[in-house]
Amino acid sequence: MATSKRKYRAVSSYSALSKLLKKFFYAGQHGALDFETTALRPAEGRVRLVSICSDKVSWLVDFDKCGGFRKCAKLFKHGRWVVFNSGFEMRWFIAAGAPKTRCIDLANARRAVMGGGNYSLKQIALWDLGIEMNKEEQASNWGAKKLTRSQLDYAYDDADTTWKLWLHWTKDHTPGQHDAMVMLDNLVPAIIEMEEQGILIDVKHHQTLVDGWEETQTKLITILRTLVSDGEVRNINSDTQWGDYFAVIMPDNWLSAWPRTEKAGRLSCTSAHLRRLAGNATGTPLETLFDALADYKTVTKYISSFGRTIINTAQLAVDGRVRPRVNIAAARTGRFSTSGPNVQQIPRNKDILGEPTSVRKSFIASRGCRLVSLDYSGIELRVLALLSGDKQLLEDMINGDVHLEVAQEMVGRPLDKKTKEGKEARQKAKGVSFGIIYGSGARGLASTMRTSVGRAERYIDFWEGRYPDAFGYRHKVMAEAERTRFITTVDGGTIYMGKNPDLPKCANYPVQRAALSVMARSIARHKRTLDRLGEASQPQARWDRVFMLATIHDALIDEAPTKLAKNCLHMMEEDMTYGYLAVFPGAPTDRLVEGGVGQHWGALS
Repeated sequence: MATSKRKYRAVSSYSALSKLLKKFFYAGQHGALDFETTALRPAEGRVRLVSICSDKVSWLVDFDKCGGFRKCAKLFKHGRWVVFNSGFEMRWFIAAGAPKTRCIDLANARRAVMGGGNYSLKQIALWDLGIEMNKEEQASNWGAKKLTRSQLDYAYDDADTTWKLWLHWTKDHTPGQHDAMVMLDNLVPAIIEMEEQGILIDVKHHQTLVDGWEETQTKLITILRTLVSDGEVRNINSDTQWGDYFAVIMPDNWLSAWPRTEKAGRLSCTSAHLRRLAGNATGTPLETLFDALADYKTVTKYISSFGRTIINTAQLAVDGRVRPRVNIAAARTGRFSTSGPNVQQIPRNKDILGEPTSVRKSFIASRGCRLVSLDYSGIELRVLALLSGDKQLLEDMINGDVHLEVAQEMVGRPLDKKTKEGKEARQKAKGVSFGIIYGSGARGLASTMRTSVGRAERYIDFWEGRYPDAFGYRHKVMAEAERTRFITTVDGGTIYMGKNPDLPKCANYPVQRAALSVMARSIARHKRTLDRLGEASQPQARWDRVFMLATIHDALIDEAPTKLAKNCLHMMEEDMTYGYLAVFPGAPTDRLVEGGVGQHWGALS
């Protein structure tokens, strides 16, 4: 299982590179391309090598001998370049003044067939082709005056392997899978802009939040230690020790139904599982213990993920901004993930023991600007209605109120959602609808809702009776997955479900992918809109100062000069409506988006 030893041609002059690329473009070929750089970002280094590979060409270009990458970048603009992690190469093309160079991401070609995932070139080379790549030279000195033969071989092998994987994953691409790949590729320019711009942090406000969380954490430790001594659980942060403790004190009927960790098979002590267990122990000391431990884990996560790390990151940046990494289609469904910080998990306003967790207020607009944001309203239930053809669910989403209907069934009488009682009941009822979307059965829903299995069955029966097509959709998906091991998504792509597909995933995956498909088209369209306006920018309307900052779940966030903020909001609404209709032509657009303009993110949700 060795890497390729294919011979390659060294290209060491601008004129030679120009001639070779003209012949390549004339033949209309795709080619795999891979950069070796002296730094990870254009502002900090340069492109030293590019390796180019196809069935007909094998080239290795040293830009130090060709006049530098900036001089050569525009020579590549007519190509169709297959790369792994196109966001990396695209950054260098953008910085070198060739932003329209077409880069096609090999990873997205794979995701269009298998579903999302976050992996390295080395991993998929081994999984898919049995090629074991040697990455020892990856961190070597690419700025050296003379590169070693080992470095040159390493650089070329990356492009050679990328090309082999491209042929492997696209030889049987259906038209739908090709379209899904293009949809994901079209996200890259906007994501690069978001990562480059970042979001400004109100450090003073955030410090107040962190202080409150740490006080809450101390209170929760006190509560836990009144219930469980340090002799019973020495390390309060250890799930293993908590699992061992519960394994001793809990009766067998509890332990047999307790969720287990996937690898080690230990008792799972995630916050979500603890909440469900608390629902099964209502009115007992165990409910207090499970809830306190879940609260402790939540606030501890806030401190570790959204606490002083955000403050330190902002203070280290020259402009006081944090720049999360946005990973396209990292989730199996195709949804995004983010890190540094993980803004996808930043909570809405919520209290833990009375302490506010309004993290979103910490993300603010810069001076003279406003944040502009719109969020798709109830997009998951809306797309479920469209996917399943459930007319009643669609009618309730547009002209009625799904959650109020369920809430009224739960309490057994009409409710006014404007009252405190109505708001609380409606919020609780969301758990029923979303539990059904995630494939919950009566027992799981009973734990989540803190009610009896009998009541949970009644809620499910009500939901099934009112929305039969939406409820039955999961079984259609399950039948396809059992027959083919794949499900086909609304954008034409597929997701591999394995030999033993389960109902919760079959209920959830198509809905999440449809919501992503809508957002993906909206993001790409909005980027094109802002680019067009920016290119025609005038002193009285500085559209070149409007930037995309983030996508959080089903929301977009821009930053715009105050004078342009309302116009930006209008443009965003048009683009998000376009994205929705591109996936669901002719679908009703009433009450599709909600949001606004404000000084901080918390004011927009």
